[in-house]
Amino acid sequence: MRGGFPHRGDASSNGHHALGRASRTDIGADSAFHAAAHAIARSSMPRLLMHLGALIAATVRTLRELRLTASLALFAAFALSACGLLPKQVPAPIVEHSYIPTPEEAAPTEPEEPLPAVQVPEPASAVKPAPPPKPKRRVVRPKQPEPVVTPPPEPPEPPPPPQIISTRIIQHEQLHGLLDSEVQRPDGKVVGRAVDMYIDASVKPKLLMVNLAGFLGVGDRKVNFPWTAFRFTPNSKSAPITFMQPPPVKGKPADPVPKPQPVNEAPPNLVQLVDSTVTQRNGAHIGRVVDVLIDSQAQSQALVLDLSSSLAEDKRHIAANWSDLHVLSHNKQWQLQMDFNDAQLKAAPSYAPEQPIKIVSPVVPAAASTASAASAPPASSGPKGTTASGAVSTQTPASGARLAR
Repeated sequence: MRGGFPHRGDASSNGHHALGRASRTDIGADSAFHAAAHAIARSSMPRLLMHLGALIAATVRTLRELRLTASLALFAAFALSACGLLPKQVPAPIVEHSYIPTPEEAAPTEPEEPLPAVQVPEPASAVKPAPPPKPKRRVVRPKQPEPVVTPPPEPPEPPPPPQIISTRIIQHEQLHGLLDSEVQRPDGKVVGRAVDMYIDASVKPKLLMVNLAGFLGVGDRKVNFPWTAFRFTPNSKSAPITFMQPPPVKGKPADPVPKPQPVNEAPPNLVQLVDSTVTQRNGAHIGRVVDVLIDSQAQSQALVLDLSSSLAEDKRHIAANWSDLHVLSHNKQWQLQMDFNDAQLKAAPSYAPEQPIKIVSPVVPAAASTASAASAPPASSGPKGTTASGAVSTQTPASGARLAR
């Protein structure tokens, strides 16, 4: 074997040895195989095909008797031997043919007559050349200016809402609540507690009501002292209110020590303040006075109002400016009035003992206040009437000094 291809002699010998090992039991099949192999080697193509068919038939009979592995090997050997015995066809050579003319065919033929030359007609008259075209004048049209698009003016910012209240902030060290504050003598002994105060028609403090302490609560009694007999120290660690004797004056006899007056003997032209009701101009309730804030100069600065009786579900306190309080007389009874409306009361900051005190005042526009003052008729009052500012002049009402609630 050369180059992996079997030769005829090798294929024949291998075939004989394979037949001798695989089919020794069948002598008839072995002889037929040998006869077919010799015939294939000597015969031409037609006979080769005939012997090949006989060889295949003998192989089929042999495969039926032998085991499968031996039959496959034997059939492969036969196939390789048969492929090597097939003749190869030689392709026919390609021959190029070219035509060569004979001398007779290559002889010259009669010359062809030349075509007559094309005669150009003579011009009848000289044609004038056309004048050159006039250059076109370029017309430049000015571009129309683009319209200037002005952006729409921005809408002006809405004016801020009008201010309806004004506030001023005061620390607790500068003010002290009047209600339930301890009252002491100059030697530091506490003698009672402040429970109320009285004011006149010009909203000035006149009397201070003190609850003098007895022994173990027995013998307590409420009395009135002049407002000028007390000194106020809001930031004091001891009692914030001290009962002072009037200082002596040179050349004059000493003023007697103020004596306590019974509460039922208070002048009728004074108004009891704490627990009184404050109303609006239209008569609606604003709130109830629960305390008064006093500074170190014994000046009232604010009223602490409880709004739970005026606005629905508004259970809070506010500190209203003392100067906005007015005292009026209606049906021979004193009334406390302030210029707050519902919106101003809702916008007012709350009062809390642990926070800085924010004293609130209502803001009334100037034009509205001027028009209302000019058009408002004088309020009916007692014998002397009322002032232009709304404060009632000093008078003696027929009823008691306590404000009706």
